[in-house]
Amino acid sequence: MGQRHPVSAQRRKLLKRAESAVERAPQGHPDDLLTTKQVAAWLGVSYQWLEAGRTKGYGPRFFRHSYKHVRYRRADVLAYISANTFNSTAEYGRGSAR
Repeated sequence: MGQRHPVSAQRRKLLKRAESAVERAPQGHPDDLLTTKQVAAWLGVSYQWLEAGRTKGYGPRFFRHSYKHVRYRRADVLAYISANTFNSTAEYGRGSAR
């Protein structure tokens, strides 16, 4: 049998929220640019979680408009949600989406 990889409590919490995040998705064009605050509210995570993710390599892809201005494309946030959506808890331990 394959070895199971531990999943952090933070990741489990985020994955649980991801399911309803697609349903709550703000309407608009896929190329719309969203602020960190908008994405945090949408995903149900803190502003700081997204900031940390940008430096540590997790979370949705982002666009740095300038040194102080970061934006997220709506399509990239939806892709992140899709990539982190699973059919069962056994799947996310393996790290493969659907």
